[in-house]
Amino acid sequence: MEELLNLARESSSDKRRELMGRVADHFVEGADKYSNRELNLFSDVMTKLLTEVDADGRRSLSHKVAPIADTPRDLTMALAQDEIDIAQPVLEQSPVLSNEDLQMLARQNSKEHRLSISRRENLHEDVTDVLIEHGELEVLQNVSGNKSARISNWGFDKLSEHASSDDKILQNLSVRHDMTLSAARNVMPLLEPNAQQKLLSIMEEGGEELDELIGKAARQTSEEKIVKAGKRLETKALINSIRAGTNTLENAVILLSHEDRPMDCAAVLASVSGMPEPQVANALLKFNGETISLLCKALNLSDSAFARLAEMRCHRLHLPTSQGEHLAQLYTQIDPAIAQRTLRFVKVRNSISAA
Repeated sequence: MEELLNLARESSSDKRRELMGRVADHFVEGADKYSNRELNLFSDVMTKLLTEVDADGRRSLSHKVAPIADTPRDLTMALAQDEIDIAQPVLEQSPVLSNEDLQMLARQNSKEHRLSISRRENLHEDVTDVLIEHGELEVLQNVSGNKSARISNWGFDKLSEHASSDDKILQNLSVRHDMTLSAARNVMPLLEPNAQQKLLSIMEEGGEELDELIGKAARQTSEEKIVKAGKRLETKALINSIRAGTNTLENAVILLSHEDRPMDCAAVLASVSGMPEPQVANALLKFNGETISLLCKALNLSDSAFARLAEMRCHRLHLPTSQGEHLAQLYTQIDPAIAQRTLRFVKVRNSISAA
C-alpha cells in the first residue's frame, strides 16, 4: 500500500500509467470480494486516472477489466467510448454493459465501435436492430453471421434485402435456423439447390411453404437464364451499333442505368475503352467511385449520363442517393486530359502484367 501511495504522489505519465496498472491488478485479483463503497472508490480513482494517462495505459486497463462483472459501470462506459483499440475489449466482452448501454454506444460512436459490438455473444434484438439500421456492410455481415445474436423480424427482413448483393450475408442467412419466413422468401430464390434444401431442413417454421418456394425458385432460375442470355445478345448488339456509329455511348449508358443493368453497362464501357471487362465491372461496383469516374471522363461521357450511372451504383451498393449526387458533382470537375492520361497508364500497366 505504501508503494501505491508513493506512486500516487508522482505526476509523470509513466508513473500514472504504473499506478493505474497496479490498482487495476489489485481490483482484478479481488473484485468479487469488494464492498459497494470500495467499488465506488475504485471507480472514482480510475476514472480520474483515465484523463491523466496515455492510450497505452488505457488500453492495458481495458483488457484487464473487460471480462470482470464487478467493474464499475462509469469506468466501463468511459472505456467503451474511447478510441476503438481501447474500447474494443470492453465492447466485445464486458458483462457490465446493458442492452440500453449497447444501443446508446452503437448510435453515438463509430462504425468500428459497432463492429466490436456486433461480435458480442448473445446480443439482444434491440441491439441488433440498431446495428442493422446503420446499413454498414461489415456490420451486417457480422450480425448475420453471429449465431448467438437474436434478430428481430424487421432485422431479418433488412438483412435478406442485402443478401441479393452480398454473398457473405447470403451465406450467413442460409444456415440460420431462426430466420423468419418472410426473410426466407427473399433468400430462397438466391440460393443454389443444395443450399435451399439445407435451409429447408433447419428452418423452425414454414417448411411446406418453403418447399413450394424452392420449386418456384427453380422455375424462376431457368427463366432468368433465358432472359439473361437474351439481354447479353442485346448488349452485344448495342456495342456493335456504337462501333458502327448508329448509336452513342451516352445513350447506351443512360438506357442500361435506367434498367439497372450494371454488368451490361460494364461490358459496354469495357468494349469502348479497350479495358478488361472484369476490371471495369469491379471499378463500377466499388464503394469508392473514383476509378469509374476517371474511366467515364476519359471516354467523354456526358455529366448527365454519368449522373444516371452514379444513381444506379447507389441503388446496387445500398448507398444513400446523396452519395451518388456528390459523385456526379465531383465528376463535373475532373479534367478530361488527366483522365485520358490515367487510362493510357492503366492500359500500359495491364499490357506489362499480361506479358
